[in-house]
Amino acid sequence: MGVEFSPKKSGVSLLSATLLSATAMIGSGWLFSAQLTAKIAGNWAFVAWVLAAILVLLVGLCLAKVVAVYPVRGATTRSSALSHNGIFGMPFAFANWFGVMVVIATEAQATTQYLSAAIGSEALMQNHILTYSGKFIALGILFLYLVVNFYGIKLLARVNNVITALKVFTPFFVIIIFLIMAFDHSGLSNNFTLATNRDYGFSSAVMAIISAGLIYSFNGFQISVSFASEIKNPKRNVPLSIILSIIIILIVYLGLQYAFMAAVPHDFLIANGGWQGMNFSSPLLDLAMLLGLNFLAILLLADSVVSPSGTGYTYLGASSRMLYAMSAEGQMPRWIAKLDPIYNFSKRSMLINWILAAIVLFNAENWAALMVVVTGYHVVGYMAAPISMGAIAPKTRWMGLIVFIILGLIMISIPKHDLLLVDASLTILLAIYAFVQHKVGVQKLLLFILPFIVYLWLLYIVPNMWFVAAISAVFYLLITTKSYVALCKEHGDANRVLED
Repeated sequence: MGVEFSPKKSGVSLLSATLLSATAMIGSGWLFSAQLTAKIAGNWAFVAWVLAAILVLLVGLCLAKVVAVYPVRGATTRSSALSHNGIFGMPFAFANWFGVMVVIATEAQATTQYLSAAIGSEALMQNHILTYSGKFIALGILFLYLVVNFYGIKLLARVNNVITALKVFTPFFVIIIFLIMAFDHSGLSNNFTLATNRDYGFSSAVMAIISAGLIYSFNGFQISVSFASEIKNPKRNVPLSIILSIIIILIVYLGLQYAFMAAVPHDFLIANGGWQGMNFSSPLLDLAMLLGLNFLAILLLADSVVSPSGTGYTYLGASSRMLYAMSAEGQMPRWIAKLDPIYNFSKRSMLINWILAAIVLFNAENWAALMVVVTGYHVVGYMAAPISMGAIAPKTRWMGLIVFIILGLIMISIPKHDLLLVDASLTILLAIYAFVQHKVGVQKLLLFILPFIVYLWLLYIVPNMWFVAAISAVFYLLITTKSYVALCKEHGDANRVLED
């Protein structure tokens, strides 16, 4: 296998790489997550955020280990193809790429929904469903994402640095104002000592990781990995950017969670039956208006445009590099991998992702309708990281085993109908891929793709914690053995050349 790296580098710094990941983690999720996490986990909400941060940090460090060996474009999607082969890597590549691509549509949806609330009209949204007018507005927002990305990583980084400053300022400002309001009324401590809080526990925190959108909110941690070949000193700066961005955003989310829960008037909370009864349609905005903070409501409306848009254009750039990586691995038509000679990225890949995001946008009702399913794709994509790390660096295999088992357990916390959709869609798409790639041989396709598909279906059929832990361990140890990895390498794409 030959790996060729282009001498042309755009020189993205550690600061810009950290901000690229940070800005992707402050998208539409932060506008909803505080209420959802309180509703599902009560006081255990803070544990839920810490657990989610630890999980994505472990996955990120696995990816960073892969990037240290292969600092290639689109490494998030490409890792299992590098450690094993392109056929083996297809399930992870598709799940990772598709999950990120769909997020682009959800962010445009979120912005449009808040615009609808701002103008107080049903022209853009009726009964919590985007109208055709709303979808065309969202399509216009998607087009702005395309413009920002079309002139390369340097323009993206410059625009992103400014947007990130605004995106980070707003949550901190909201936290301060909510805390001031919380200390102005006597319900501060009472909100955390409700009798109904005893209904929650550690299992509630685990459930919130998926159901409250915590994985969805943290998913941007991997963005700097997608730009690995364009970052200065990736061996050092990629893991640092992952660690720094996760720490920054964890602090923001913990502060926001506390401020939100403290600021809700105690009498209002009691009247609604505690945290389980909280049902604001636009949580932070509705709370600001309940507290009479009209100036804060205006700021939140403005940020509801800035935050999702910042995530949307960043994800469009990342997903285009993921699709490029799949093309370079032979998992997609190779003509997609043609790099623009001036801006050093694939504009073909960018356009394909934009068109697919537009199609998803026109076929989805609202933001919430896609969030959990998207999270399922994210977790499947994450599974490639410990597998690839264990195969590339055998000394890290036991750490990879622990991370993989945790991801398997997280998968069974996804609602059953959503997990079924994830499994079925991946199975159908991989069946189509196998049909298109039948020339490589049925035996290869079964040997390299079937084990993971069987594993995913076992998670759905037998969602028992101990069974899932055991089957995850057996599967991981099998596919990271030297003999299986060597078999994958032996039957990999002989004519593959990676150009970065």
